[in-house]
Amino acid sequence: MTNADISFVPNSHSFPKVEKAIPHPEEINLNSLAAATPEDFLPPIGKWTTIGGLVLIATFVAGVTLASILKYKTTVKVAATIRPAGELRLVQAATEGIIKDILVKGNQQVKQGDIIAILDGSRLQTKKSQLLGNIQQATVQSTQITAQISALDRQIQAETEQTNRATSTAQAELQRTQTEYRNSQISSTTEVEESVANLKLVQDDLETAKAELKSAQANSLATQASFKAAIVKGDRYKPIFKSGALSQDAYEEVTLAVQQQQQALLSQLAIVEAHKQTVEKQQRAVEAAQARLNKAKTTLHSTAGVAIARERIAQEKARGEATLSRLQQEREQLIQRQTELENQLNSFQKELKQIEIELQNIIIRASASGTIAQLNLRNISQVIGSGEMIAQIAPSEAPLEIKADVPSEEISKIRLGQKVYMRVSACPYPDYGSLQGTVSSISPDAIEPQSNFNSSNSSLGIGGISQAGSYKVNIKPENYVLKIAGKECAIQLGMEGSADIISKEETVLQFILRKARLIANI
Repeated sequence: MTNADISFVPNSHSFPKVEKAIPHPEEINLNSLAAATPEDFLPPIGKWTTIGGLVLIATFVAGVTLASILKYKTTVKVAATIRPAGELRLVQAATEGIIKDILVKGNQQVKQGDIIAILDGSRLQTKKSQLLGNIQQATVQSTQITAQISALDRQIQAETEQTNRATSTAQAELQRTQTEYRNSQISSTTEVEESVANLKLVQDDLETAKAELKSAQANSLATQASFKAAIVKGDRYKPIFKSGALSQDAYEEVTLAVQQQQQALLSQLAIVEAHKQTVEKQQRAVEAAQARLNKAKTTLHSTAGVAIARERIAQEKARGEATLSRLQQEREQLIQRQTELENQLNSFQKELKQIEIELQNIIIRASASGTIAQLNLRNISQVIGSGEMIAQIAPSEAPLEIKADVPSEEISKIRLGQKVYMRVSACPYPDYGSLQGTVSSISPDAIEPQSNFNSSNSSLGIGGISQAGSYKVNIKPENYVLKIAGKECAIQLGMEGSADIISKEETVLQFILRKARLIANI
């Protein structure tokens, strides 16, 4: 840019009047021009400008002085809620079911044991009826089995007595048989001895008869020989008699001798026959005596009666034992069946007891006296699970306190005993002021933020706070009524607001410098 391009119109009030005309740029000698300075372009400083500058400097110095002297309270702004001191009393469903009736509403005053809701118990009632029927049936069957066992016990006792009586009778019969056996042994021994003696006597008679028979046979043979000799003699004398050489008397004497020998032979034969008959008779007598002896010996050594009596005892015992074993087996089967029924009955009774407990549990009652802080029941026929939270009760005797969630990045500023100022939403600050309190407890660990606190933050316009984790801080209020100029606002359970926790006091200058360092990231 050249000097010819500059057009300058001086202010008559700022520069002195120039009387000479400005020469044409072509006529100006550039080498003869003086260099321009800033003072040639700046107007002179006026009196008011100087006074204003002094005032500003004084104000700045005074501001810095006051900022280094005046104290500034550093606060942590958090969302807060009025809650009862301690924990809320939970009301949980002891069993699952369907809501049949809801008897309370939120924020309603209840007493411990009051009914909050009733579950549908038709299914449990049906199951209870079935169990009662099963118990009655099992009881009847058990009673019948008990009666059968008693009848079997009586039958076993009767059978035992009958077996004992039969055994006793058989034993008495054995004793009688043994006595008879001993007596018969004595009698049989005598008979044997008599039979032996008789047999010996008969045998002796037989031997005598045989000897007489032999003697008679010998005599018969001798007589027969004499008879034959007489015949031969008669035959020899007959021709002689016919020839007349022998007299009639001599021949008749020979003939008579033959007849006599014949008669003697016949007599001897008769004697022999008689002796044979005697021998046969004696033989039969010997056989009879031997038979009597054998019979006597048989009777002497016969133990059949005793054996029969003993066998009868064994049979009676075996029969009794078999009957008792069968009855005992039936009794054991009945006892086993009764045991099964008793176990089944105990199982039914346990189930019935559990059903009765569940029937009692279908009535959901208040666990403490107080106010229903939260009711999770929405409508009839709502399905709930076992252990599900039904309601939360704020105990009536529990004092109120302020509960706040402090972000984890701010927790290092919080200490016990720090002052707190809470603005309650239900009690407007311009009308009632703030609620004062002190920090009473701080949770030892961070927890996840709750949805109701998040919604409170959004409704209160508290943003820019990280909700990754927060600490529970309990604040004890100094009073429970906000009062200004005769106006009162009593704090109640569930009221929400914002709390300013005064973490420390610092000068304004320190605050400005700290903020500047944060902005500059120094």
